[in-house]
This record gives sequence, structure tokens and C-alpha cells, in this order.
Amino acid sequence: MINNNFPRRRFLKLSGASLAVSALSLPLFSCANKIISTTPVTSDKADFYVAVDGNDNWSGIAAVKTKNTTDGPFATLERARDAVRVLKKAQPNKNITVLIRGGLYKLDETVVFGLEDSAADNYTITYAAYPNEKPIFSSGRHITGWEKAPSNISGLPRNAKGQVWQANINESITTLYDELGRLPRTRTDGFITPHGGKKNLVNFPEGMFIDWVNPNNAELFVRPHHAWIVNVLPFKSMNKTERTATTTQESTYAMNELHFLPTTENAWVENVIEELNAPGKWVVDTRVGKVYLWPRNNSQAADLNVNIVTPELLELFRIEGDIDEEGLKDTPVRNLHFNGLTFKHGKRFTIAKDDKGLQHDWDFHDKANSLVRFRGAENCIIENCHFVDSGSGAIRIDLHGQHNTIRNNHIEHLGGAGILLAGYGPGIKDVNHHNTVLNNHIHDIGEIYNHSHGILVWQSGENYVANNLIHNTDYIGITVSGFMTHFFDKKGNGRELLRTLRKNEVVAAKGNKYTLDEVRPYLHSHDNIVENNEIHHVMQKLADGNAMYIRGSGAGNVFRRNYIHHLVGDTAMQAAIRTDGGQMDTLISENIIFHCRSQGIKLKLNNRAENNIIVDILKAKHNGKPMPVTFFSLREGPMTGASLKNNIMYSTADDCDFYNEQSMTGEKTQDRRGRAPANSKDADTDNNIYFCAPNPSLGEEFLTKQKSDGVDIHSLAIDPLFVDITNGDLRLRKDSPAFKFGFKTIDMSKIGLTY
Repeated sequence: MINNNFPRRRFLKLSGASLAVSALSLPLFSCANKIISTTPVTSDKADFYVAVDGNDNWSGIAAVKTKNTTDGPFATLERARDAVRVLKKAQPNKNITVLIRGGLYKLDETVVFGLEDSAADNYTITYAAYPNEKPIFSSGRHITGWEKAPSNISGLPRNAKGQVWQANINESITTLYDELGRLPRTRTDGFITPHGGKKNLVNFPEGMFIDWVNPNNAELFVRPHHAWIVNVLPFKSMNKTERTATTTQESTYAMNELHFLPTTENAWVENVIEELNAPGKWVVDTRVGKVYLWPRNNSQAADLNVNIVTPELLELFRIEGDIDEEGLKDTPVRNLHFNGLTFKHGKRFTIAKDDKGLQHDWDFHDKANSLVRFRGAENCIIENCHFVDSGSGAIRIDLHGQHNTIRNNHIEHLGGAGILLAGYGPGIKDVNHHNTVLNNHIHDIGEIYNHSHGILVWQSGENYVANNLIHNTDYIGITVSGFMTHFFDKKGNGRELLRTLRKNEVVAAKGNKYTLDEVRPYLHSHDNIVENNEIHHVMQKLADGNAMYIRGSGAGNVFRRNYIHHLVGDTAMQAAIRTDGGQMDTLISENIIFHCRSQGIKLKLNNRAENNIIVDILKAKHNGKPMPVTFFSLREGPMTGASLKNNIMYSTADDCDFYNEQSMTGEKTQDRRGRAPANSKDADTDNNIYFCAPNPSLGEEFLTKQKSDGVDIHSLAIDPLFVDITNGDLRLRKDSPAFKFGFKTIDMSKIGLTY
């Protein structure tokens, strides 16, 4: 049996490094304990300074104010930006630095950097933290005037009477924070949406109380029919007699019970007074202009006027060039650097009528929903920054984005996504590419929009995504996505994907439907390299997802030398790595998959899986039914051109499927989705090791069957000889039989965060 509960100190002794991730039990050779390699500004010399006790009427050239307080640093970043513009005109061929002293900088408006803020070619303009200090940018507005709420508030639970405080507000708010982070808004118990729902109509189950006193402030959180998405929808109207409600915006899919998971709760309602029943919870009632809060504890109640804030801005910084959305040429901002800054307290975004959804509405095209947004940028860097306690995402590079770098950032406790690279929709305008996403620590994101990704690359190519650590999220770690072929044939103006299509640039199909070859020129997510990343404890709440995923993308994408482990969420609908419907020409190589539930790799069509180690796939149940332990799930053919070579499969379960194949019975040539059979015998399948530790004969019998099909001629059913499989050391011994096949050693010291 493999030991998955190791003393932390054993690994620390080996690595000589420390990084507090969380109180998790990780394998001995996890990469999670490395520290982030940083390149902070170490010199205190700068052209301008900003400080919380500064003055925008001063020169800004001194780091501290003079004794007679007649000169010193600026008070705001905007003033420093404007001073840089003047200096740049006088000295264009110069590196310019602005150092920002520690403290809290309250933003009432988004700080915008435009074309006039670019540095000249071969020069940079840097906005950085003063050495060893922590400047924090926040749009949080303090809510003051708190007082004990009366006990006769309509709908207030009995146990809350005398515990609740109230304050006046003049607008509805969706997130609230204290010194510990985001406060939970009131929420009903979960329920299953009965059949018969629509995209703007939900049915409530029999017996559910819906006679809330403040329904106009309530919001529906729903997983509409599919397990991979969460929509947040304000109510428009309610019919208490028929137990139905309409919403102001449409859901992604009809609001019915979950497909494949009909007994799983998929909806709940937030912001109703009747659920203000525990410390830390809060609710808004705009009918009376009040926010009600049950403080976390008595000591917090004494400091509500100081500690309770609500965000006012969606974006704190926006770097924006001259964008010509209809044309083919944008003019980007260039050569701006941001280093060592902290960003927090951004608003939670909401779905708008004209939003353009990416795949499955996982995010939205060209939308203001991140703390820092690059919209038309080249050669810009954001590094060593901290993104925390916000209702939306951290960093976006939208539309035109080239040769930008996102590195060494810490991203945590967000309502939305970590990092998004999103170019233009399908067409001939391919201007989002060659960006670097390196060495970022991303965890506890998607706390509101649970489907949010750690890193999502959409319609963006030739990027380098490496050495990132992603963990403790509710859905996918890293996705490369684009535009699925069958969407080119769809009519109308549906929100998911269709509104991103640049129809005037797409050549008409030659036949009744578009083919992959016809749409390839418009799939800009090609030739991305995703390597040396570590992902664990993702997929904690949702289903039908993966640690790494690709679909609707072009050719040449590579997922290699990634370490994926401890996908232990209670779902059978997941895999460590997945190529999804229609995706082709992808290489999955030299990855280590350890202690993951249900499936190792889901492979389709001509994609290649080579030199991977898959160990200890865990048993799963689907709707209460045990599912097979599966190393490779083959789910779409034909697999002509695919490869399954030099892979090591090691099972700790007494029964498993090394390949779970999409086979047909009788005279069928397609399944109900139109997919052809997917069988390992149709791929280049050889030089693999199949080993079931509790039952070695299982691998032997499987290999006999494979050889009878004319594949796996040189493969073995034998122990691959790991250094210490019991304690999770997946290095191969020197005498491992895998080396006879030319198996490439995977250097785990280069995976995950670097020193």
C-alpha cells in the first residue's frame, strides 16, 4: 500500500526549502514546498516616489518628505504616472523607475496606462514596491455607522435576534470583506432544479420555502444542466403559486437537473434575510437601504467601522493600447513593468446582456473582470505581485497581447480566475501570442464562480506556461481552449462562443458543414508549451473537468513534464489530463500522474501520449455505482496517427482498466454523439509497462490480449521498479526495465515553483 500521509519535515529535510501551502498531506517528493524565485527591486534609487503621506503638489523626487514638509513623494500613482509622461518627453531614451512606499492606497477610479505611458524601444518604465515595503492597492470602501439592529426585522431567524448589526447603504453590494477576508453572504440549502426549466426560468422543488422578504435582492447560483459551470443570476420575478422564477440574464444552459448527475444538488439562493443564521454571515436589503451583519465574534463587532469594506471597482489597473476591434491592426502599450505590488478588493462581476462567452461561459471575451488587465500590450511584465481577497479575477491579457510576462505572482482567495490570456475570436486577426506565464502560485480561486480556472489560454498561441503551482480550486487547473468546429455551423447569436466569431473574416464552408481543416487557420491556440507545472487538489467541487484540459485549439500544443497529484474530489467525471471532442495534434509527454481519482489521461483522435508515469489511480463512484479504475480513457476515434508509447502504468487497485476503449457493438460505426470507435490497436501502441501490484496476472492477461491485436509487441507486464513506491518516490531505479525501451528520466526537481 502506498503511504499518502507523510511527515512534512521529511520532505523539508530533502528540499531545504519551505512554503506554507496548506495543511495537506502530500507525497514525499511533492514540489509544493519550494519558494518562489523573485526578482524584486533592491535599489532605493528612483526617478519618482509615491507614499501614503505624500502630496501631489510636491516634486515626487524624494523618498520621504522634508523636515519642513515642503517637498517629498507624490500621494497617488496617477500623479507619478503623469510626471513620468513629462520626463519621458524630455528624456525619451531612458529607463524610468517609480518606487511606491508601503501602505494602503485607496482607489476611487481605475488607474489607466495608455499609449503615452509606453517606454521607448529597448527601455522600460517600472512601477515597483520600495525595497522591503508592501504597497497595497484596494478599491475597498469602508462601511461605517454600524449599530445594533432591532430584533423585529422581518424574516430574521430567531437565533440571530440581538446578534446582528446594521449600517446604511445607498446601493446594492455583492461582496463584503473584513480583516480576515471575504465574509460569506447568506445562502439557502442546496436543491435540485426540477425539469422544465429554461435559460431564464427556474422551477423550485416542492416544499422549498421561497416566500423571502427581500426577493428583489436575492440571486440564484445555479449549475444549469451541466456539471462544469456556475451561473450567478439576479431574479427578475417570482411566481410563488407555481414555484417558478425568472432571471434578469440567461443561464448558459437550461436550468434543469444536472446531466449525468440527476441526484446532485445544483442550485441555491443567496442574499435572503431568512438565512442570516450564523456568525460571519451578512445580507443586503435595498428596500430599506441596509446591510445586516452577524459579526464573526465579539471583538470584531467593536471594530466594524474600521474593518468592513465593500469593493467599488472591477479593475484596479488597466494597461490599454489603441484597439481597433473591427480592423486588423492595434497599437499596443509597450515596455511597462509592475513589480512587488499587492492588489485586493475588486468587485464581483455579473453577467451582462451583451457578454461574449468563451467555451462553456468559463469566462468572457474582452470583459472588465480582473484586478489588473492588459488590453493591447507588448513587452510588459507583472511580477512578484500579490492578488488577494477580490470578487473577480487576478490578471488578464486581452485582444492584442504579445511578449508579455506574468511571473512570480501569488494569486489567492478570488471569486474568479487566476490568469487569462484571451485573443480575438476566430478570424484572421491573430495578435495574442508569445506570452510567458511562469512560476506563479495560484490557489483558492473560483470561490464564487467555482468553474474559474487557475490559468486559461483562449485563442492565444505560442505561449510558454511553466513552473506554476496550482492547488485547492474547485475546477480545472490549466486549460488551452479555442473554438470547436461544430460552432462554426451554428446559427444565431448565442452567448457561448458565437458572439466572438469574426464572421466576415471566415471563408464559407465548402460543404454542408465546416471541417477541421477548413477552420484550422482561425484556431489561434496553437503551439503552446505547458510544462513543469504542479497541480494538486483541484476539482474539489465541480465535475466533468480535469487538472489539465484542451479543446477547440490548433495543432502543436504540448503538455509535458507536469506533476499532477491528489485529485481526490468525490467525482468519477474527471481525469488528470484530457483532450476533448475534436481536439487533434496534441502531445502529452513525460508527465507524472499520482494518486488521482477515476482516470489518468483521456485521449481522443490522433493525439499522442508518450513517456508518462501514471500511478495509483483511485476508485470512484458515479451516482452510487462503482466505476473502473482507468489509466487511459480512449473516447473518440479514429486513432490513426495517435500514439500510446513508453508509458508506465502502475495500479494499486486489485482491478483496473489500462485502456477503457470506446468500442461499438454489432454493425454500429458511431456512438450517439457521432464518434467513431477509439481503440489502442488503431494507435502506435508499444513499449509500455502494465503492472497491477495486487494482481500481476491482470497486466499479463491484458498484454496477451494486446499482442493478439498486433500492438504492444515489446511491452511488458512487470514491476517498473520505482525507488520507493510505498512512500511516493516515483524515480526509477537504475535497473528499471523501462530504460530498455528508451524511457526518458523525468527530473522532478525542475517541476513546480523554482527557487
